[in-house]
Amino acid sequence: MVGEKPWQQSKQAQHDAADALYRAIIETLDKSRNQGTLTSQVLQELARAYASVSTNVPEQGRLG
Repeated sequence: MVGEKPWQQSKQAQHDAADALYRAIIETLDKSRNQGTLTSQVLQELARAYASVSTNVPEQGRLG
């Protein structure tokens, strides 16, 4: 974005990617539940994906 420093753009890109991954996790959870295929293994995999994303994205704070 215009006027943003490169690190601000990088943080925003990380947050945008994390948001997309969170949406994919929720969609997968909903799909598995609706299809009756929600198992403990699926839940564990989704939990690992969520933990990976949430621990690797910096605090958003204020941008700008």
